[in-house]
Amino acid sequence: MSLPSKPSDCHQDLQDDRLLALAQFFASTRSELVSLHDPTSGDDSWSLGCRGFARWRNLLSQKALAREWDWLGIVNPGKRFIFSVGSVPVRFYRGSIKNPPFRTLASSAQELTQMSLAFTTDANEYGQLKWRFAIETDHFGEPSAVIFAGLAGDDGTVVCHWKLPFDTTNLDINIEEICFDDVVELPPPAVVAPIEQQKIANDE
Repeated sequence: MSLPSKPSDCHQDLQDDRLLALAQFFASTRSELVSLHDPTSGDDSWSLGCRGFARWRNLLSQKALAREWDWLGIVNPGKRFIFSVGSVPVRFYRGSIKNPPFRTLASSAQELTQMSLAFTTDANEYGQLKWRFAIETDHFGEPSAVIFAGLAGDDGTVVCHWKLPFDTTNLDINIEEICFDDVVELPPPAVVAPIEQQKIANDE
């Protein structure tokens, strides 16, 4: 199997702007949940994980229903949630790209049917892959990486993957609004040898 340089080489529906929008969605939603997480009130990693999955699933379903993204579809709205980017079925999970959970690798009849509709010819070698978003997190639970990958086999061997950029700081700075008067020019710092500094201090 040849290694594609970008997702759209695998299927025309896997366009960069769509995957970037999803990466931003997964990261910002996860970051918002972490800010609400309160271990002192009884929250733990299990409750954070369940809440994260529910919010991702429900918000994606709402976006699809509202046609906010006209390329977003829902294949399975239930607990084995599957959505689609164009015609390509996709699933997500929180965890490392190197160790996808077994439940995420399991292919349902709905996903297989959707795959046959997306990849209509046997000549397309990427039609046998499972397309997944892996949302990796740090020890605080914050998103550290969002990776889109094509996985093969029951063990989830990574055939191709792309690390997608995102921003959870939500800074809205317009460089055009910074006026010249806002810039303060500082004089260069004085560089004095340590011995001379000590002599100056003693003289004072």
